[in-house]
Amino acid sequence: MATANPFDVLPPNLFNPFGTQGTTLQRHYMAILVRLYGLAEFNRFGLTREIAISEVVDYLRSVDAEQAVAAEMLAAEETTTRSITGQLTEQDYAAYLLRRLAETGWIEREQHADYSETIILPDYAFTLLEALRSIQEQKPREFTGQLYTAHQLIIANKNKDFSPALAITQTYENVRQVVRGLSELNHNIRRYIERATRGRSPAELLQLQFDDYAQTLGHAYHALKTSDHVSRYRRDIIVRLRTWERNADWLTSTAAELAAQGHVTPAQAEQEIHGYVHFIIDQLESLDPLLEEIDRRHAQYLRTSLRQIRYQLVSADGSFKDRLVSLARRLAELQAADIVELPEEMPGPQLQPVRVPDQNSFYTPPQRREPFTTAVVVAPVLTPGEFAALRRATLQDVTQALTPDKVNRYVLSFFNGHAAIHVSDLPPDLLDDLPRLTTIIAYSHHPEVKYGVAVVDGLPIGIGPYRIAPFQLERIA
Repeated sequence: MATANPFDVLPPNLFNPFGTQGTTLQRHYMAILVRLYGLAEFNRFGLTREIAISEVVDYLRSVDAEQAVAAEMLAAEETTTRSITGQLTEQDYAAYLLRRLAETGWIEREQHADYSETIILPDYAFTLLEALRSIQEQKPREFTGQLYTAHQLIIANKNKDFSPALAITQTYENVRQVVRGLSELNHNIRRYIERATRGRSPAELLQLQFDDYAQTLGHAYHALKTSDHVSRYRRDIIVRLRTWERNADWLTSTAAELAAQGHVTPAQAEQEIHGYVHFIIDQLESLDPLLEEIDRRHAQYLRTSLRQIRYQLVSADGSFKDRLVSLARRLAELQAADIVELPEEMPGPQLQPVRVPDQNSFYTPPQRREPFTTAVVVAPVLTPGEFAALRRATLQDVTQALTPDKVNRYVLSFFNGHAAIHVSDLPPDLLDDLPRLTTIIAYSHHPEVKYGVAVVDGLPIGIGPYRIAPFQLERIA
């Protein structure tokens, strides 16, 4: 079934007040809508017209926007309603703005039998204005407790009122919010890096680094990396979900419960449960590369901003030139006041000591040395028992360093939503590491990994000193 386009639901003229044609009040419309949304958010019966007019008038006074509204009303020939004095009042300006918002669909005017009027915000306006207010407030995203809540929903199921369908859906939403928030944070770090490279004074760069950027990461991300770290909950959640998925009775009962809640067939509910479970497992297993990327961008931002600060502090075109200008002005003020001697608080000149050449100051020719003689390397002879013990120890180290789970998570981080990835699209560092690539191919037949290897048509590909047949890694659902 085709997905509906959001613009098929929204009024066609919804965004006209924010366009550049025919209006100069874009920012005022936005601010008024956010104010009205703040009043209507927890108002159970709608806003009366008087309250809405009063709020708009208060805003116009605070930003001194009456002249701009009057100019737009004159351009739109909205001059029919005037007060007794013949002049437009603040209430007229507010009424005009409310009419414009009603015409474009941001608000609805509901008239009652006693001719009183109530201002209603449609459902889509609530959703859009909540997003706009979040952009306005620029609050850091909170991650604390979401993974813990998902862990409690999945693991703490001893209560007789436990609902597996509710636990799966709520865990899906919590994990989805965490991953979405981390992706948003990762994109914002790039924006802050670009801002740090622009022409800013050292004071502005320091404020950006220690104030603005700290608010972006904040304590919530620190908690996600420490007390609320994904490694504390990931294993328990994944093990429990895989156990449930292999239980046919649990899957049938949960699908029946979800079908009753969502008005879908049990077969459709079962597909949704499979999708939720696979999404949760895949996202939890692939969180580590995202966290590492955020840390890498974080370190890159700090290096970039500190480099900018050092450059501007020591650059002749930066603050050093300003210091010379300030010093010259201060000396001119002293000379104008007929002060010949420098003030006592002024630092004195720093002179570098003169060093007298000595015998170590000149070139010393190399001295002849005895030729180097290597010692004889004697390889010990191992008994069969010692050789077997070393082999067992080596295999134990290898199996501890390379587990199917580690190899599986490492390979799944390459797909990025794709079903298959060609060998030529793999990272260059992996192609240069032939033992690691061989290990990935060998583990593709392991039952615990979620990928496979398939040979494809094409010319042989050079991997280091070898040429191999082309292949691709395929993700297994």
